[in-house]
Amino acid sequence: MHLAPVSTRTILRWAEYAYVATLIFFLTQGPVLSVWFASEKANFQPALAPQLATFLVVQMPALILVSRQKFDRFDLVGPIGLLGLFCACMVASTLWATNSQHTIIESVSLISTFICGVYFAKRFSLVEKLSIIVVAMQPGLLLSRYAIAHDWKMSKSIEGYWVGIYFNRNSLAPVAMVSFVTALTLMYVVYLRKFDKLRIFKICVLADIAIFALVIVIRTRSNTPFGGLLAGSAVFMFWEGIRRTRLASLLHDSRSRIRMYSAFIALVGLVSWFAMQFQSQVLRLFGETVDFNGRSSIWKYSWNGFLDRPLLGWGWLSAWRSWAFMKMDLWWTVEGVSWSHNAYLDVLLGGGVLAVVIFVCAVVWGIYRIIPTNLNNPIDAWPVAFAFFFLAMATQESFIIGNHFLWMIFVAMLSSGVTTEKQPDQSSAA
Repeated sequence: MHLAPVSTRTILRWAEYAYVATLIFFLTQGPVLSVWFASEKANFQPALAPQLATFLVVQMPALILVSRQKFDRFDLVGPIGLLGLFCACMVASTLWATNSQHTIIESVSLISTFICGVYFAKRFSLVEKLSIIVVAMQPGLLLSRYAIAHDWKMSKSIEGYWVGIYFNRNSLAPVAMVSFVTALTLMYVVYLRKFDKLRIFKICVLADIAIFALVIVIRTRSNTPFGGLLAGSAVFMFWEGIRRTRLASLLHDSRSRIRMYSAFIALVGLVSWFAMQFQSQVLRLFGETVDFNGRSSIWKYSWNGFLDRPLLGWGWLSAWRSWAFMKMDLWWTVEGVSWSHNAYLDVLLGGGVLAVVIFVCAVVWGIYRIIPTNLNNPIDAWPVAFAFFFLAMATQESFIIGNHFLWMIFVAMLSSGVTTEKQPDQSSAA
């Protein structure tokens, strides 16, 4: 029996799969921070420079590879261009930032991870993206479980929350939740492949991954990813409900699609307003309040900071590390708060109204471009659902940030509607 020789192109493709999975694994941040945190403790010196260097090195191949991609006007005049402009504005904010040395680092990181997201969108089909993401999540989750089982220092919080190698439950929980939702999605894709000889085996493996991830999310006792899951699931069911009814015919007419999308955005706005009004009541159901976790005070302080410099802001992620901002209330200097715990307030503080307008336009346009219209693709609505999964979680944590896997995946999903390469049939790839 002679085995067919493996082509160089196939080897390179699998090498690229391995690289991107490694890239996303590093951008979950826990592994990098854990390694350099140990070095920092041993040498009594801050390890910020090695951390940044590590993130830059792991992203560098993607930055080089994306330069070889072909971009046309349709690619750049749209969500990709607007997101790039948003990142460029954050880099430019170094000129007026109150802590410019911090802003230049954070803004360059933001734009480099944005470019990695565009690379991810351009080079892989949706099922390939999901498969890579599932693989990338596992090392961090397995290491975290091992650390917890062996009682590593700081693997659990004082209250008993699972933290693993991520130092914070709200850093571990998103990794686990992303693993959970992508594994479930791939289970559905594999289930539809009736003639796959390994179908049952793949479903069992993915089910095990999903259960493992869900247990970790629950043990972190973090509510943020469940809010994201609720938002993403609602959006997915909304568009799937349209795609699988007579209304699907409206998705192929541009005017009808615009009207339907406008109604969808109005509905999202109404639901968001309702959620904000009753946020305290909802949190009480989970045994927590906005006042208890400190977010209401932080958000109010951030909003007041925005009102002080509404047009261009304080410079990207500069405010919380600037004396000019902190002296507005000296109590915060004692607490050591360094984030707004709300990505939108970070954008307002960092870039003012200008940055918000550009970001909102990019999101609205990007989501319109990825409205599901392919009736033969069972997971065509997944990119839209993930976008709202991300946007919902960003109300509680600062996830619009460089060197972070959620920002990279969000950019990739928002940019997937403008890829120029022909993608394979999502229901048959896996």
